[in-house]
Amino acid sequence: MWIITKRTEQNCFYLNGMKADHGKNMENVQADRIAYLVAGYLRQTLSEQEHDELDVWITGSDANQLLFEELTDPVFIEKGLQEMDEPDGEAALDRIKKKLHFNTSLRKPNSRRIWTYRIAASLLLLVAAFFIYTVMNRQKNSHAPIAINKIRPGGDYAILTLANGKTINLKEAKNGLIDSSAGSEVLKTGDGQLSYENPDGRMLAYNILTTPAGGQYSVLLPDGSRVWLNASSSLRFPVAFTGKERVVELQGEGYFEIVPALLKTPAGGEAGGKKPFIVKINKDVEVEVVGTKFNINAYRNEPFIATTLLEGKVIMGGGGAGADTRELLPGEQGRAGKDGELDVEKAVHTAAIIAWTKGEFKFINAPIEEIMRQVSRWYAAEIVYEGKVDYHFNATIYRKEPVIKLLDILAATKRVR
Repeated sequence: MWIITKRTEQNCFYLNGMKADHGKNMENVQADRIAYLVAGYLRQTLSEQEHDELDVWITGSDANQLLFEELTDPVFIEKGLQEMDEPDGEAALDRIKKKLHFNTSLRKPNSRRIWTYRIAASLLLLVAAFFIYTVMNRQKNSHAPIAINKIRPGGDYAILTLANGKTINLKEAKNGLIDSSAGSEVLKTGDGQLSYENPDGRMLAYNILTTPAGGQYSVLLPDGSRVWLNASSSLRFPVAFTGKERVVELQGEGYFEIVPALLKTPAGGEAGGKKPFIVKINKDVEVEVVGTKFNINAYRNEPFIATTLLEGKVIMGGGGAGADTRELLPGEQGRAGKDGELDVEKAVHTAAIIAWTKGEFKFINAPIEEIMRQVSRWYAAEIVYEGKVDYHFNATIYRKEPVIKLLDILAATKRVR
């Protein structure tokens, strides 16, 4: 089997573990590069920079655009997958080679046709290898107890529990006003979006937003702050923030963008001083905020409660008098262990931590257990392990993709099956 991997720190490629021959002529090297980019496009593994590089090549000429369309033709790819689903993979590969015809009837110089075939040949190796590897592993695991093709990605699903105990399925609710019984107008403003407007500070009432496994939702709080809830999470919050603090309670994972607020006098005037925003987590940990962006991962099956700061400043503490506290700066992550101790990890990969808010999985040097915890929550699936995997993975894939695509990317590393 042929595998090409990129080693960005050395800016070179490896084929079957051997360094690419730099004596190879430049056109062949460029053809291999385009093949790598197109194969990465098909497998949803390109970085943002690689996407830009591919776009530059595609828009470079009409011939490039035509070639790209042919290389990514879903009919050809689907037929390739079907043919690879048979014992004689090499015979199937030969048939695919014969089917891969590109339009050379256009009167182009011979160099253009040679360039086209070089890219096609390089891509053929990449795509065919991916097909063969994927199908062979599917065949080896034909005893799997579930049909993974039926496991679909999550979406904008949540339940809103009102102060009076009434529950509203937000997926089924129509856009517009959905409640005003507790002195605040609750509106569904779009798919996955909830908003609280015109709060009446004289009424103390709480709502709870809950997402199931495979669900996500965002809410615009009465003070203008926004919270995104990941799967299997809940947020308890007042329909109006009264008193000297703004307090909410989180279980699971949430991303917060908090707006500053000033204290008010009983008459409604400015009292001076800022009104802190406090997130209580599983009744064990508190995060105090003034105005900032941060992510909290507090799932009970994670090794620790993690608060990751992107902008501003927060204070993470144990939630009780005399409890240990840590002040976080942007790029740092506060970790509260099960023993109650607080630690600070500096220079964490914030892009990977909040990738879920942008509709992505982004794994950077991630162990398989961490990856599968995210997969389990988003695809509402149970994960069963056989054997031990010490390898750490790097991958990016859209969360809207079916789970089979993510598993295929992991399997392509030869570290898991």
